[in-house]
Amino acid sequence: MRSFFSVFNSPAPEKLAEKELQEMRLTLFQAERRLLEAQLQVDYYRNLIGFLEEVSTVGVESVADKQKSAPQAPRMAPVAPNFVTVSSAA
Repeated sequence: MRSFFSVFNSPAPEKLAEKELQEMRLTLFQAERRLLEAQLQVDYYRNLIGFLEEVSTVGVESVADKQKSAPQAPRMAPVAPNFVTVSSAA
């Protein structure tokens, strides 16, 4: 139950907007993180399907030999532009 004083002393619209802005930034950050995780899953399954298709068509020995001879390039995680950083309230 709200106190009698709080009924007449509600937060200013600016304070409410500031709090809502922080919550929306956090929500945006979480959505972008879920999007990156989904993209990683898509890449994983796409690579796995390609590998299995290649094994089924040319055989496992050919694929294994091809992977042994191919130089391993370092894999980098995709970088998402436009990430919004969430700052903590001071």
